[in-house]
Amino acid sequence: MLLQVFFCILLLPNCSNNSKTVILKETKDTQIFIKGQSFLKSNDYKKAAIEFDKIYLNYPFSSLAPRAEIMTAYSLFQDNQINEAIRKLDEFIEMNPTGEHTQYAQYLLAMSYYIQIPDAGKDPMLSEKALKYFKILITKFPNSVYAKDAKFKINYINNSLAQNELLIGMFYLKNNSPASSIKRFQAIIKNYQTTSVIPETLYRLCEAFLMLGLKEEAIKSSLLLSYNFPDNEWTNLSKNIIKDTSELDENEGFVNSITDYIKKITN
Repeated sequence: MLLQVFFCILLLPNCSNNSKTVILKETKDTQIFIKGQSFLKSNDYKKAAIEFDKIYLNYPFSSLAPRAEIMTAYSLFQDNQINEAIRKLDEFIEMNPTGEHTQYAQYLLAMSYYIQIPDAGKDPMLSEKALKYFKILITKFPNSVYAKDAKFKINYINNSLAQNELLIGMFYLKNNSPASSIKRFQAIIKNYQTTSVIPETLYRLCEAFLMLGLKEEAIKSSLLLSYNFPDNEWTNLSKNIIKDTSELDENEGFVNSITDYIKKITN
């Protein structure tokens, strides 16, 4: 079974913001809704999706129709019919850009891409789409109950994308293309400054510059690493590959040199 997705926000009749139990009148659409709920609770997601979809198709003006449409998407998601879930969610958001259940639809849409994120080193397209939709969620609905989880997932995705860039940079470095690797490493420093790969990235920059004979640039990378991550393992490794830093000391010229260097690699 797929990752269980946070699922409340008034979508289920017994999942409201108050303690009162919501009683549904026994109409045909509510009978279908309750039947779909029953399938959902027994983890028969395929049948649940079919039942909920009946409400949207046969009772489009029912007060339950918006909820049923989201329940259909959720059931499809849980049944691993991800593309169908995405299609349903895209349609719902287009028709209900600010509706009652749109924040959950936006969250589930982002999750539909998130669960497909491949291992590092593979096509980052799905990561970028998940990142896009999580950002839309926290921008449009900053106080949503899903915002906190979205921010956590954004941090994870950024780390994944940074790791992907690092692996590509390492490929170039190992294949004696330091100039190409430097572009990748500098992109990481510019776009993913708060990610966990920054220490290694600065170290690899140091290696790449040394391969090109650019000792001063390598020293600057090493000093940036030492300043920001003094106890990191990559800092110790960088000190080993650069034996002489006497040509740069902590005076005004050094500070200006470092400032210019930061501007260059982050612009």
